Amino acid sequence: MKDIYDIVVVGAGPAGLMVAKEMAAAGQDVLLVDIKKDIPLINRSCCTMLINEPNTHGETVHIVDNNLHFEKTGFTVKYSGQFVKLVKSSRLSPGGYKLTMANEKEGVAHPYTKEVILRDLLQEAVQNGVDILTETAGIKAENINGGVKVYLRSSHSRFLKEVRCKIAFAADGVNSQITRGLKLAKQRKYFGSYRVASYFLDEVDYPYWDSWITCVGKGHTQLGRGQIYMVPKYLPNAKPGDKPILDVFCGSPIGVPSKQSLDWCLQEGPFNEWFHNAKIVHKAACVLNFYTCIMNPVEGNIVVVGDAASFIETYCQSALVYGYRAAQAALKQLDTGKGYEDYSTFWRESFEYCWPGEIEKALQGFGLHMISDEELDYIFSLTDKEEYFGYVSENTAPRVMKEAIMSHIDQIKKERPETAKTIEKHWQSSAEDIVQA
Repeated sequence: MKDIYDIVVVGAGPAGLMVAKEMAAAGQDVLLVDIKKDIPLINRSCCTMLINEPNTHGETVHIVDNNLHFEKTGFTVKYSGQFVKLVKSSRLSPGGYKLTMANEKEGVAHPYTKEVILRDLLQEAVQNGVDILTETAGIKAENINGGVKVYLRSSHSRFLKEVRCKIAFAADGVNSQITRGLKLAKQRKYFGSYRVASYFLDEVDYPYWDSWITCVGKGHTQLGRGQIYMVPKYLPNAKPGDKPILDVFCGSPIGVPSKQSLDWCLQEGPFNEWFHNAKIVHKAACVLNFYTCIMNPVEGNIVVVGDAASFIETYCQSALVYGYRAAQAALKQLDTGKGYEDYSTFWRESFEYCWPGEIEKALQGFGLHMISDEELDYIFSLTDKEEYFGYVSENTAPRVMKEAIMSHIDQIKKERPETAKTIEKHWQSSAEDIVQA
């Protein structure tokens, strides 16, 4: 590794790999740094689904020749793996009643394999001449005259290594160490933290292979806190004709053991019969810190990309977009002295959580688990045989869910007036109340 580069990218997820390969393709001398030894290997819980909904985070993505084509920006990302087509997204109460969004024609989402897309991106980055430094963390970045100084620490040493560059990109994820030390992060609001544990399961007797399942209610976990998700997907080495496995997640507040909750759900939860013969083929985990978005993701010549600037996450597909857009803006900045604002403007206008009220709406959809199990069974019994047009989307699914439930509000007021009051109060809940609860 040299002491001076044109570009240093910290973080080799989808956003960082996209930045690195695009900058190198344009002739820049690029160093890509990542804490992992094997960049494509995923031990961090991640749903990794292509959201089919048009204009998700400012971009519409289609599967073209098995690759990801970004319609508005006009670029394509190679993908050599397999997709699962999901046509439904269902919220499942402890009693087994559903609230379902469906799109039979296009699908609500297409889960794909994150290891494969990272492998494909890494191969392109190396072919473009990117220097790769693994088992190294980005600790800090600071603007200096004429560029940026980035401080790195190897996993095998306690000493810091300094590297200088013209532009540095913080693409080190939702818990970004680089971002934490910047002035632009000081105005972020912290809501709370969640732990996530997930298992890839084979040999499951699962009835919803065409669906993304969100288990809503306290009865799905032993301590009544946290939420269970289930998504079919393929393993990295899957071949055409292979069956998908089931990725099952449990997210719970810090202090509530997510792995213990996940184990209880599989062994003793209301749908434990699905998992009597299940075999765990892979385990993953992560910690998520809930912050408001960074509204201006550029400080001097340090550019914050993707999840590092976001509320929770940007989806893998959107991390690719923000990486691509950030790279193009940086190239324009190097060429003309003006380009960063292109990226900042696109970020604020496209990432919905930058918009006032969007975080609250999304969390109100997430926070239905605050309602009692008995009430959820009753509410979802009213929607159980219905299907509502929608997608797997944090931003629009809560609106569809609210409209579905409120379409029955007159019946609920008549049959269960106290439940009606609970529902109406729920849609007024603050983000802090929902995350903390």
